[in-house]
Amino acid sequence: MKILIFIPHMGLGGVERSFINLSKEFRSNGHDVKFVSLNNIKNTYNEDIKLIKLNSKRTVLSVNKLSNTFNDENPDLIISAQYYANIIAIISSKFSKNKGKIIISERNHLSSELKKLNYFKRLIISSLVKFFYGRADLIYGNSDEVCNDLKKNFNLKNKIKKILNASYTENINKLSKEKVHDEWITRANVPLLAYVGRLEPQKDIDTLLKSFEILNNHHDSKLLIIGDGSEKKKLLKCTAKIKSKIKHIDFDENPYKYLKHCDILLLTSIYEGMPNILIEAQAMKMPIVATNCPGGTSEVLLNGETGLLAKTGDPKDIVNKILELIGNEKIKNKFTLNYQKSIERFDPKKAVKVLLEEVNQI
Repeated sequence: MKILIFIPHMGLGGVERSFINLSKEFRSNGHDVKFVSLNNIKNTYNEDIKLIKLNSKRTVLSVNKLSNTFNDENPDLIISAQYYANIIAIISSKFSKNKGKIIISERNHLSSELKKLNYFKRLIISSLVKFFYGRADLIYGNSDEVCNDLKKNFNLKNKIKKILNASYTENINKLSKEKVHDEWITRANVPLLAYVGRLEPQKDIDTLLKSFEILNNHHDSKLLIIGDGSEKKKLLKCTAKIKSKIKHIDFDENPYKYLKHCDILLLTSIYEGMPNILIEAQAMKMPIVATNCPGGTSEVLLNGETGLLAKTGDPKDIVNKILELIGNEKIKNKFTLNYQKSIERFDPKKAVKVLLEEVNQI
């Protein structure tokens, strides 16, 4: 089977990682897989993936080029991810002569994501989602909350299936053995906390920093932030006066070499889909504190079993959860015993099996 995966921007984020894992499993099953992206394609994680560049600056302007790509490649299956790409993929398929099946994947709690838009834009996008998503052959979300959100708030009752993120965890511990030549990290001498992800409003970096500030009033510690995004300048400005306590590193293809030296992973998002970093941290047997926000965080992180969930936007509760973990070997050992069973749910083989079963029923 010939498969095209349309992701507008191929970078180092969780969506890209998940679909690279998915494509790897498709290929191991004998399928021909190509990625289609707009411009800034990066061959991430040294994977041998086939790439098609549309040379388009914006997703909304790529309809004609994407439609032509569908004609030229003539795929049996088209998969897209993220609401703007999903809408464009469906429109492009209607202009194309290709008769391949259209699968769209929603990776975030969409109604929460659209709240950041003004009323007029939110109304337009919601209407487009309701109209176009229903024209896909299959919609799949990566968590129960993401799927239920689509059903409840966008009137999408049918053709919705939950398929968990595809995550290869076998190589993570191998990658974590790469040496880090930074004594601020390797010889912290105090609890070293970590955040890995995009620096965007969704991730609520303000709450992350406020939590760390409160924590240091109770317990001397350090914070390592790995990521890039629109909040980077704001982050650097806020942390300029406390460089001895907080270090920022731009996105790295191998964040695991740094996480190996960290004691607790933090995630302070206000909404999510299914955070890959929580799966990967469990594979490293790393304690986690995350906010119980709309989306799949509470599915990947079972509160009290594989990590601790805190109230969204509540620095004091986040700090209480961190303090509960620091020096608590009993609870850490409990989490470690549960991690393997937890991460088995995200085996790419399972994701591909479910997806192909659904496709065969269309």
